[in-house]
Amino acid sequence: MHFLLATAAAGATPASSPASLPACLNNPLLWVCQAVQERVGVGNALAPLVQDVLDGIAVFLLVVIAGQVLRRVVVTAVQRRADPQVHALTRNVLTILTWAFAAAGGLVAGGVDVLWVLTFGGVFSLAIGLAFQDLLRNILAGIFILLEKPFRIGDHVAIGDCEGTVQTIALRTTALRTGDGRLAVMPNLTVFTSVILNSTAFDQRRYSVTLPVEPGTDLPRLMKAADGALAAVPGIASDPPPSVQPRVEPDGRRVVVVSFWVDYRAHDPDTMSGELLSRIWGGSAGSAGGAAKGGA
Repeated sequence: MHFLLATAAAGATPASSPASLPACLNNPLLWVCQAVQERVGVGNALAPLVQDVLDGIAVFLLVVIAGQVLRRVVVTAVQRRADPQVHALTRNVLTILTWAFAAAGGLVAGGVDVLWVLTFGGVFSLAIGLAFQDLLRNILAGIFILLEKPFRIGDHVAIGDCEGTVQTIALRTTALRTGDGRLAVMPNLTVFTSVILNSTAFDQRRYSVTLPVEPGTDLPRLMKAADGALAAVPGIASDPPPSVQPRVEPDGRRVVVVSFWVDYRAHDPDTMSGELLSRIWGGSAGSAGGAAKGGA
């Protein structure tokens, strides 16, 4: 359309005269058309090409800016009402849509036929899909992770050989902060196809302390002291109930395993384990020679 307009106006008047400007009335970007005619000239063969290029760039930038504004508005609204995971999914999807619509709109505004844009888009998508299979698979895996929610940002998870707290779930990767303060970045496809152990999916976790039974230890007294300590320490859940069980380890050592459930979000398990051991040692008058703590 731009080429026809420029050809029709080429033999009329110079571009700088007002008579040449009505040729721009049918152009959606009137100011771009007028600026091109005034500077390049209607009769110049480059005028239609310059006009198409500027139209495409202008539409592309307008769509990108509008998409950025829309994304910020939507993400801000979602952030107030939803969890960080939905916030991340919304941001990623809107980013992809913004760039896709900006590219298509820029090509159409630049004079490319819509059917050509659709055809080229299909061929381009196929070529990109073949050339960047791993990238696209990671992006799709990241979207499914955000939709299925096997873990959330802030959860403590074990994925393969990596264990840590989830920091981000991006388009291509998932980042964990390990227990020693290092950053582990994994492709989303690896996360999606691996067994995920989420330690913070539920409010309560089971913890245990192991009491070695030395020769001469009064076992009934030690177990009674453990029962009393479990009842006295605040924060230990009654459902599921705690347990005190004597065991014989594979190496022949005799131990007493004290297991209990704690809401780790409201109480510090390490502090509670220390208080539990102090009460057991005090109640058994030194019957337990040592202890070790662990979570299950």
